[in-house]
Amino acid sequence: MHEFGVHSEVGKLRTVMVCRPGLAHQRLTPGNCHDLLFDDVIWVQEAQKDHYDFVLKMQERGVEVLEFHGLLAETLENKEAREFILDRRVTPNSVGAGTAEAIRPWLDEMPSKKLAEHLIGGFAISELPDIEVKSMLAEAFGGTEFLLPPVPNTLFQRDPSCWIYNGVTCNPMFWPARKPESLLQRAVYKFHPMFKGGDFRIWWGDSDEDHGSATMEGGDVMPVGKGIYRTIHLGA
Repeated sequence: MHEFGVHSEVGKLRTVMVCRPGLAHQRLTPGNCHDLLFDDVIWVQEAQKDHYDFVLKMQERGVEVLEFHGLLAETLENKEAREFILDRRVTPNSVGAGTAEAIRPWLDEMPSKKLAEHLIGGFAISELPDIEVKSMLAEAFGGTEFLLPPVPNTLFQRDPSCWIYNGVTCNPMFWPARKPESLLQRAVYKFHPMFKGGDFRIWWGDSDEDHGSATMEGGDVMPVGKGIYRTIHLGA
């Protein structure tokens, strides 16, 4: 049984959540990288090597490393968790009413590992199954257009959630390109076998409401110690 909580900003690191570079970063182009909050495209193979080396160094020092793609895939094995995410991510407002209805059965049956990869890495129109709506979308927008954009900033796991003593926040993000991250974090903390039923609370963010300007990133929050925490910055 895991004990959950972060009680000091400078205490010993025992467990950390990371997200390796992957499909989302392969999707970066000079034309879309700025909208996705990257200054430029990255050399994905080298980034993966550096990330692997970083993870290995932490593990050699006794740190438990949780990889977000794997956590999300394991979460999606739970039917309730899959419905929780897809009901909120693939909607008439996000992809169109006809498209949402047409692709939902395909997503419901997709293997969990592949679905996790694409919920982070995005879906292009050309990757849809051979259904009527695919040809219509391709003709209207082109096959390389994203039906669901990638969320490459999952690389920075310190932002979409943060632990404050015996609880965690699922932070409403400021930039549109990062908003889906909070939903994926909520699903992991609510449904993954490691966290489900755990002795912790979700302090804030476990809601479908529009938080408006009340946004926060985990890097702005520090549990100083003895029950005190400090918020450095809110909003943009």
